[in-house]
Amino acid sequence: MTLRHWYAGLLGGLLPILLLGFLYSALADRLLFVYWALGLATLWVVLLRHGFAAPWPGARLAGALALLSAVGLAGFAAIEARHHEILDLGFRAVLPGLYHPVATRPTTAAAVAVLLALAGTVALLLPRRPGGREGVSP
Repeated sequence: MTLRHWYAGLLGGLLPILLLGFLYSALADRLLFVYWALGLATLWVVLLRHGFAAPWPGARLAGALALLSAVGLAGFAAIEARHHEILDLGFRAVLPGLYHPVATRPTTAAAVAVLLALAGTVALLLPRRPGGREGVSP
C-alpha cells in the first residue's frame, strides 16, 4: 500500500462522514450529528491506520471499513429517527429546492447500512490467494 492509497482512504471515508454529520447538524440544529461524525471519523482513521500497519490485503481492509460504515450509518439512522421532525423542518427551510422526504427518513440510512454490511461481508469472505498476498501471481 502506498501513500496514495492512504490519502484516498482518508478522503473517501472522512469527507462523506464529516459532510453528512456537519450538514445534518446545521439543518437540524443538533450537535449530536457532529458528535456522530467526529466519532465515526476517528474510528475510520484508527481502522485505516491499523489496516495499513498490519498490512491487511485490500479486500480485507475494504470489508472492515464497509462494516464500520454500516455500523456508523445504523447509528446515524437511530439519531435521525430521534430528531426526524426538526431535521425534516430544517431541510425544508434551508434547502427547499433539494428537499426530498427520502433524504431525512431513517429507513434510508438503515437501508444503506444494510447494503454496506452486505458489501463488507462479501469482501471479507472473498477467497484469498495462497501466501496471503492478493493480486500477486505465484
